[in-house]
Order: sequence, then C-alpha cells, then structure tokens
Amino acid sequence: MLLKIKTNNKFIVTIFLLIIPLTTVNCQLTIDRNIFSSKNRLQFGNLLYKDRDYLRASEEFKEYLKSESNDTIAFRLANSYFKIGHFSEAADNFKGQFFGSHFSEEARLLFYESIFFRNDYKLLRELIDVKNYSSSEYAKEIERLKYTSYFLDNSALPDENAVLKNFPDSVHSQLINFYQQKKYPQHKSLTTAAILSTLLPGAGKIYTGEIGDGITSLIATALTTYLAITNFNANHQFRGWLFSGLAAFFYAGNIYGSAVSAQIYNAKIQFNFDKEVKLFFEQRNYFLPKIDY
Repeated sequence: MLLKIKTNNKFIVTIFLLIIPLTTVNCQLTIDRNIFSSKNRLQFGNLLYKDRDYLRASEEFKEYLKSESNDTIAFRLANSYFKIGHFSEAADNFKGQFFGSHFSEEARLLFYESIFFRNDYKLLRELIDVKNYSSSEYAKEIERLKYTSYFLDNSALPDENAVLKNFPDSVHSQLINFYQQKKYPQHKSLTTAAILSTLLPGAGKIYTGEIGDGITSLIATALTTYLAITNFNANHQFRGWLFSGLAAFFYAGNIYGSAVSAQIYNAKIQFNFDKEVKLFFEQRNYFLPKIDY
C-alpha cells in the first residue's frame, strides 16, 4: 500500500513538472505578443515623446502607423524627425498631412521650416512663390522665413520695403542695418591691395588693416634692396645678386600677401556678419510660433 502511494506521488509530480513549463512558455508567448501590440507601441511612443526621446519615439510611431491611422501620431512622427534634425524625413511626413488632416495648417508651416532648417533656401523661396502649399493661417510666418533666408545665403536682396513689412516695427532698425551691410559690404579690393603694395611695399597690408605686417614688408624689401645696391657698388657680385634675389622675393611676396590679406579681411567681415545675423534670428526663434503636439 505504501509503495502504491509513493508511485502515485511520483506520477503526480512528473505531470506537474511537465505542465508548469508549458504554462510558463504559453504565458511568455502571450506577454511577448502583447508587448508589440499597436496599443502598447502607441503608449510607449507617447511616453518617449513626452520625455523628448524623439529618436526612439519615431520608431514606435512608425510601427504603430503601419497598422493604424491617426492624425495626431502622424504629426508627432513628423515632428520627431524635425526635433532630431532629420529635416528631409520631416518635410516628407509633414507634406503627407497637407490634405485631410486636422493638422494641415501646422504641417504646412513646419514643412517650410524643415526646408529652411536644412539650409535649402533656394528651394524654399521657389516653393513659397509657387504657392502650391500655401497656408492661410501661417501665411505671414512663411513669408518671414522666405525673407529671412535672403540674409543667410548669397542671393541678391529683394526690395528693402518688401523685407521690412513682414517683420515687427521694433526690429526694423536692426534689419535695415543688416540689409545695408549685406548690400554694401565693407570689403577690401584684392586688386587695390596688390597695386598699393606694387607702388610701395607693405602699403596693401596697411590698407587691409595689417599695419605691423605692412611695416615689416616695407623694411624687409627696402633693407635687402639697399644691401644689394651697396654690394654691387662695392663690386661684391655674389652678395649683390644674393640680396637682389631676396629683395625680389620679399617684393613679390608682399604683393601676393597683400592680396591674400584682403581676401582674409573680406572672409572675416562675412563670417562676423553671418554670425550676427544668425544670432539675431535664433534669439527670436526666427519669429516663428511654437508648435508641438
């Protein structure tokens, strides 16, 4: 009797051990399937979006939208791309919301912002002028983007009044200053710098503001020329030709150096102008409204 009970116990334990793993596997499979459900992807994506983890949020939203249609999530996907600097993807996704979306107007503005922030200013102006994707609600903001872009590339400036009318009166004086600097840049002429140094060594560098280098060039050229003449007069041919070569080298070098100095001067002017303009617009968020859903 005791043997029979023990045998039955072993049988029960064996069955129990077989059932438990199978149940665990089934539960695990069920949990795994639920983790990747549309509902869970949406909740996780929204949580990531709220925490500004836009890169991972975009992946969750993209997977969710494969099986579901949702204007808000589609907008958040586009905005996530925008936030992480993937402006081409952002523009494509915003463009997909131009028609039939609750966020059509916001998508149009952010589409133009995406083109703007990827520095494709020529395309931006072409699209705005064609007016295929114009926005009634954000028309003024889009025009501001267009005229702001003229300060950030090498395109010819439009009429000053056309620029100013799109911005608040409080910034007109600063914009006029930028307009005048861009239209009439205080550049130094490379030709003038070279000619001045041809007539008087070092004069071209003094013209570009390199006064110390200009004086050094004048002294080096004058001194080697004087030594060449002195040695020729003293019948020291070798030293005469040696110093003549050095004088020619310093003379030619000072002409070339003056032209380069003018080029560097102009580059500094342009760099400082670009930096000042960008800082001005960045501090004012390019006069754009904050849109974030």
